[in-house]
Amino acid sequence: MEQKDIGAMMLAYADEAVKMAREEFEMELDFSESSLQQVEQILSRLANEMPDSAGDTAIDEMSKVWGGYLGEVVRRRWGGEWTIEYYPGGQFLIITLNVNGSKLFPSMKVNRRLTEGPQENVWDFYKTVKSRLEAKPGGRVQ
Repeated sequence: MEQKDIGAMMLAYADEAVKMAREEFEMELDFSESSLQQVEQILSRLANEMPDSAGDTAIDEMSKVWGGYLGEVVRRRWGGEWTIEYYPGGQFLIITLNVNGSKLFPSMKVNRRLTEGPQENVWDFYKTVKSRLEAKPGGRVQ
């Protein structure tokens, strides 16, 4: 799969998140930083409402949708590109957002939020990512 195709796929997932937020959760997402607080609320509800029988397929799909949105919020602020790369350690391929030399795995973060609980808060994760990206040379965005 070519890089532009991966970017288009992740944008489509992000757009699906916006649609799902509006239709199922009555929230408007606008790709702003603060919208990730709403995403955290949605993921909390999803984690609580998903039946144990939902299985890996449903969790994987939600991870891609909401990971696409999370990644697009970061990408729109700091640039970067979507790729598929080996996860550190080389065990498996994963959708990766490369931003100014940093590698982020938004879908994996969402998967952890859905499966491991509130200690994997995506809003807290974003604030950490933001502070790290802003600390890099040229990292502050006006």
